[in-house]
Amino acid sequence: MERIIFIVLSMGIFMTLGLQERSRNKDDVLSRRKRYVVFPEGSTLSVAICMTAQTILPEQIFTEGLNWGISYELPNDTSSIKQFFKPKPVLQRRHRRDLYQKMEVIMNSMGFDGRSCILKALCETTRKLMPRGNTIVEELLRIVFRFPQQHLLNSEPEDHRIYHWAYRMGKDSAKECTDMFPGCTFSLIDMALGEYSSYF
Repeated sequence: MERIIFIVLSMGIFMTLGLQERSRNKDDVLSRRKRYVVFPEGSTLSVAICMTAQTILPEQIFTEGLNWGISYELPNDTSSIKQFFKPKPVLQRRHRRDLYQKMEVIMNSMGFDGRSCILKALCETTRKLMPRGNTIVEELLRIVFRFPQQHLLNSEPEDHRIYHWAYRMGKDSAKECTDMFPGCTFSLIDMALGEYSSYF
């Protein structure tokens, strides 16, 4: 009985919608205001992939885990949507700045000068990495630490100019990056490429 009532109601709704369509004049212009989706302040979209491999050995269990995650801040105001129409290099610089600042916080919490280490890595990128990486690690490093060199706009923040300057110093200056950024006692690029692994 419930199924019959559901079918009758569905048919009634479809017939009503069909009659409304027929009653609409073909010359009517349909329009509505542009609408946006906004989220509460601080909302993020997070994607995480976690893989675990477990091996059972005699009297032991060996577990290896690999985690990868990314977080994207969602717009919380319609005015922020207009910012997406900025030129592509501006957006790339903004995204890299956000990444570098998070890396700086992590290094600062470990007792290093995070800003100096990031600036040194930007400087070393043009000297130690080939235009196309020989390995996937080199290619990832090149992508992360290649700061877009297109003309900076007056409206861009000071951090963009600092990172831009450090990257240019790697290309243009004859001085060693270690001498230009003495606050960092190690090289992020060398560490990622495994230069320090022989030490241990």
